[in-house]
Parts: sequence; structure tokens; C-alpha cells
Amino acid sequence: MNIFKLFFISTLVFGFVSCDPNSKSDDNQTLALLALAVPQTVNLNFEALANGQALVTGSNITADSRTVQFRDFRLYISEVKLVKADGTTVDVTLSTDNVWQSNGVALVDLETTQTTDTNTKVTGTAPAGSYTGVQFSVGVPETLNHLDRTNQAAPLNNGAMYWSWTGGYKHAKIEFSLDSGTNWTSLHLGSTGCSGAPNYGNCTAKYRASIQLTGQFNSTNQKVSFNIDQLINGHNPGATASCMPLPMMGGPAPCTTLVQAFGLNTSGVVDSSITQRVFSLK
Repeated sequence: MNIFKLFFISTLVFGFVSCDPNSKSDDNQTLALLALAVPQTVNLNFEALANGQALVTGSNITADSRTVQFRDFRLYISEVKLVKADGTTVDVTLSTDNVWQSNGVALVDLETTQTTDTNTKVTGTAPAGSYTGVQFSVGVPETLNHLDRTNQAAPLNNGAMYWSWTGGYKHAKIEFSLDSGTNWTSLHLGSTGCSGAPNYGNCTAKYRASIQLTGQFNSTNQKVSFNIDQLINGHNPGATASCMPLPMMGGPAPCTTLVQAFGLNTSGVVDSSITQRVFSLK
């Protein structure tokens, strides 16, 4: 039922209960039930911070007490849920604009060196209620990950975020240099070990992070922060590093710390023994 129908029904019911002198005791309960029937707006505002400052790509910045330069910073966000106080979750229906969001997937784009446009928002609706947190996946869901991107609506038509040899997407594409624009580290998280051409629906290493954040939470206007200092902490490649995880590249080293920053182990599995350290609520 869309918002216009709900508004129309709400108006009729409100008029009915207001005109009936015997219904006054039930008015508040009726209106409360109607309020619960109206979807609640969800707005997540993503940011990336280096040394407490907003990410700037294409220039040297300070992070983890080191000089670093980023040239790409893009993440697919999907499977968004709101978390209740008892730990249960409800699905968020992402809005569709066929630019940054479609098919329940959003592209967060925090760089200005590869493209001129940026996107910090993930928007949608959820059942009305009280929530204490949010859960989401960094990546494209398996059911969408092996489609022909040339036939998909944006943002799933993005060639820079696509791996042709597996028929899948780069769930995250983060590229940076600790050597003033040389010896680039390319962190491309994506499902590997995929078989079953041409659809590649069976992947042994999914590399799709699952993030849950709880605390003080405002679903209508919540900032989600990515800590760049924590991402690069312990990462010392010493040379160009292609972090395209195993088995395609024979293993994630020297990229283990980057992969683990997302709460993933070196087999691309969400690992409860590894706490993700980059996302937080602000």
C-alpha cells in the first residue's frame, strides 16, 4: 500500500472517530495503529574520516600518523536492516532512483578522482518502530552478483565496479598509496573462486562483509562513519599490492589486515572471531 492510500485511509478513519462521541476512548489507539501502518523514512549518511577529517581523494592526507593518498573509495551497500532493542531486525526497502540505488543495492561513492559525482546517502523505508541500530552488507547480493552489468540499471551498470572474469562486482573498491602517489594498494573486495560459467553462481570465497552497528541511533538521519586510520593500520606493503583476494591472486597477503578490517577472514568469510574495526555510528 503506498503512502497516498495510507493518507486517504487515515483521513477517513480520523474523521470517523472524531465524529463518533462514543469512540473518544479509542481515538488514541486507532491513530497509533494508523501511525504504525505508515512506513518510516530511513536515511543513512556515509562518511570516511582520516585523522578525524573528511576524506579528500587525489591529495596527500594524514591517516594512522602516516601520509596517504587515496584515488578511489567506493562501496556497494545492500541487505540493509534496522535493529531492535531485543536484537531482532526488520528489512529496509531501499528507494530506487536508477542512479545510485536500484534493486535493493546502493553505491556509496566518496571519491572525486575517478568520477566527478559523489554519493553519501543510502535511503529507503522501514516499518515504523523504535530501533537501536542498523545492519548492512558491503557488497552486491549473490542473486544479483552474476548478472550482465550492461543490461542493469545504475548503479549496477558501473564498469569500474565489475569483475568480468567472474561475472561479478567489486563489493568495495578502495585504492591508496603510502608513498606519495607510487606503490598503490588496490583493495578490491569481490567474490572469487566462482564457477558455473557463464553465470558463475557458485563462489567459494564471497568476501561480502556483514556489518551491524548499535547504540544511539536515528533512522531518519543517521551518520555512518568509516575510519580510514583503522583500515590502513598495520598495512605495510612496501610495494604495489593488488588486494584481489584468494583464490584468484593466490592469497590476500600482504592484504590480510585490510580484509580483516571488514570482519572477514582470509577465506572471505564473516568471522565472529574478527571484529570489524572501520564502521561506527556518529
